[in-house]
Amino acid sequence: AVHDNLPSLLNTATKYAGLITSLPFKMSAMAKAQRTKGDAFIIEAKNALSKRTWFSSSTEQKYEDAAELYEKAANAYKVGGYNSEAAGAYLEAANLQKDKLNNLSDASKCLSNAGSCYKKSDPPKAIEAYRSAVALLCDAGRLTQAAKLSKEVAEIYENEGAGEDDADAAAGDKSVALAIESYEQAAELFEMENSKSQSNMCRAKVAELCSAALDPPDLLRAAQLYEELGRHCLETNLLKFNAKGYFLQSVMCHLANGDAIGGGQGLSKFEGLDYTFADSREGKFARQLVETVDGFDSEGFATACFEYDRISKLDPWKTTILVKVKRSIEEQAGGGDDDELDGLA
Repeated sequence: AVHDNLPSLLNTATKYAGLITSLPFKMSAMAKAQRTKGDAFIIEAKNALSKRTWFSSSTEQKYEDAAELYEKAANAYKVGGYNSEAAGAYLEAANLQKDKLNNLSDASKCLSNAGSCYKKSDPPKAIEAYRSAVALLCDAGRLTQAAKLSKEVAEIYENEGAGEDDADAAAGDKSVALAIESYEQAAELFEMENSKSQSNMCRAKVAELCSAALDPPDLLRAAQLYEELGRHCLETNLLKFNAKGYFLQSVMCHLANGDAIGGGQGLSKFEGLDYTFADSREGKFARQLVETVDGFDSEGFATACFEYDRISKLDPWKTTILVKVKRSIEEQAGGGDDDELDGLA
């Protein structure tokens, strides 16, 4: 009877705004129903596994049925919002697919699904599941899928701080280092599949984390990575205009590392590699930075940053690096503050 009256009930609820208050109850009821359905599938799967079989074909069928039931349970839990339970069921299915059925393709898929569920509730377990899937995918030669999951792992480390249980500075540094390691793995796997654009994106993240998140920062490595990225861009007509930005970042990393000579040498090198760099906004800004750092001119440095920011808004990474550069100037010149750059964050 309730089902028959549903259209009129919805119209009334919409008219009087009662729908808003009824939705939580309806969602809760749906979640409860999905939980019950998932539990039932789990029981069926366990019953299927407990059956005694006399022939190898029957045994294989038993494991296939159980794996399918665990996946059905996982789907029901996921729809109901029970992410940890869904992940656990996917893991059971993955174990059966890998150990009993030797089906590495389906096993990796289940592990990937488990990681996606754990990602919402338990990031460290998501990483564990994703890494297991990556190992199976690499063994199967499915490198693009493995690269994507490696990138997922890197993003979890970067965004969730899942490297350690202790929420202290050391744990944060550990997470950044592990994010860098995972981005590097993803870049290598993408490169093997000739996905240069995806590989470069991962390498750019490595450079970003090395220069702005790692403590202490590895600015020399970041400068080298940005130079490599710029060179790669010049090899493709579609990407060659991105080279200027990477070359500027490389120069900035040298300067933030207190190496004005390295910055100047890099600038000259990049002007030779890309004939449009010297007259570009990025090239002119890079030269202003090198000249003001070389002359310990903190006021000229701040003016150059302000003028560049008026035309091309400085992003958080550039602001962070420029603050390091300014401090380097002041340490050598003796005095000053960061007030001129505070408004650029």
